[in-house]
Amino acid sequence: MSTNAMVVVMAGGQGSRFWPLSRARLPKQFLSISENGESLIQATVRRVEPLVGSGKVCVIANSSFATLIREHVPSVTFIEEPEARNTAACIGLAAIAATVSSGGDPVLVVLPADHAVKSEELLRAALAEGIEHARKSDVLVTIGIPPTHPNTGYGYIKRGEGLSGRAYRVDRFYEKPNSQRAQKYLDQGGYSWNSGMFVWRASVILEAFREHLPEVYAGLLEIREILESKGPVDRIAEIFKQFESISIDFGILEHARNCVVIEAEEFGWSDVGSWDQWAENFALDDEGNLVKGDAIAIDSHGCVVRAHNRLIAAVGLTDIVIIDSGDALLVVSREHVQDVRKVVGELKKRGRSELI
Repeated sequence: MSTNAMVVVMAGGQGSRFWPLSRARLPKQFLSISENGESLIQATVRRVEPLVGSGKVCVIANSSFATLIREHVPSVTFIEEPEARNTAACIGLAAIAATVSSGGDPVLVVLPADHAVKSEELLRAALAEGIEHARKSDVLVTIGIPPTHPNTGYGYIKRGEGLSGRAYRVDRFYEKPNSQRAQKYLDQGGYSWNSGMFVWRASVILEAFREHLPEVYAGLLEIREILESKGPVDRIAEIFKQFESISIDFGILEHARNCVVIEAEEFGWSDVGSWDQWAENFALDDEGNLVKGDAIAIDSHGCVVRAHNRLIAAVGLTDIVIIDSGDALLVVSREHVQDVRKVVGELKKRGRSELI
């Protein structure tokens, strides 16, 4: 157990690729992908508490999720994010809140709330190695996943000089590639999937803000003064709304020269970024179908069918996803599951807020 480390769980996303179940009022991180009904955020918190100890896990999200967070993970400390401004602003606010609450310079383990892991022990081992590097050196650590296939839904990290253990300097970050480039990375070797899990001391990430996002850094310093003096909370919201909406990868990591990647042992990681990845967490039938609820699959192969309160019969289908939420029905080929978010965009254009 690492006594000077804290976990920050980012839980502010909507998970639009999980429409029609994931909605603004009940986003993906509060949905279950397990037979026992455990939600993604519950699983995330449970598996990291042994790493840092009870009472040292924080969840940062919009205040509209406060009730859900109390219901799902009542043991955590809740950090209120005034509004969604992407991961850089979220992580910066969490770093400031952690330094004020701890009165020191804690090592922060930053995790998304909505990932799935099969070997929790191997995950904790990778994070523990990251904690040791972050404690000893002024580095920004990311957890790299050994790629098993040319996935186009993940960012990639090119590993550079080897350090100790499974740690390497980062040579370069690459955004989500096309299929040809992803295959090239796989064939060449020396690449990791970017898991979106990070480890660093609060002071080190804040210094990176000062260097690469100076306007955000100035706002964070003002927020720290307000928190330390217990000043007006409304002012924090005003400052936060002015922050550039940019990811931590684009805003800082792709420019920083002190990045380290831990090439983790394969621990069965998935960002559960689509309905076909959701299906991988359950037992399939002999034809590779996942059938949930009052549903039947006949002469069908590789399908995902989830019924709500009516019968769904799939006949003669291959690689089709059918998800029923009661008020909406999604039908999409597995080839296009990453495009489900486009439905949410179209609904916004049509003013169908009741379905978003």
